[in-house]
Amino acid sequence: MGSFFSFVAMILFFVILVIFIVTMVRSGTETYHRSTVPPANAQAKATSKRTETPPEGSKIKGDLYFVTFTLDEGKDIELSVSPKEYESIVFDVEGELYYQETRFLSFEPKKIL
Repeated sequence: MGSFFSFVAMILFFVILVIFIVTMVRSGTETYHRSTVPPANAQAKATSKRTETPPEGSKIKGDLYFVTFTLDEGKDIELSVSPKEYESIVFDVEGELYYQETRFLSFEPKKIL
């Protein structure tokens, strides 16, 4: 009876190990894919801003900041930004948005003459 439980424990250990390895490989593949996508730029307008407070006990400290941009072709894209960028981006201002997949790079508002 003791060897049966040892066998079951060993199989359970290997199943958990395989799940862990598959999860790590998937995460690495997604990160690699996102970093190899060339940066894009588009004319866009900052259409909304929001903050989100992580749930209590979360590893994330502090609020998260998001800005939604409407691209020229009408598509909306919400990107996470730093608190400094959140404060500097003015609502309803058009400009050049630089981003990579879902990662915000920069936003340069049009100069008003």
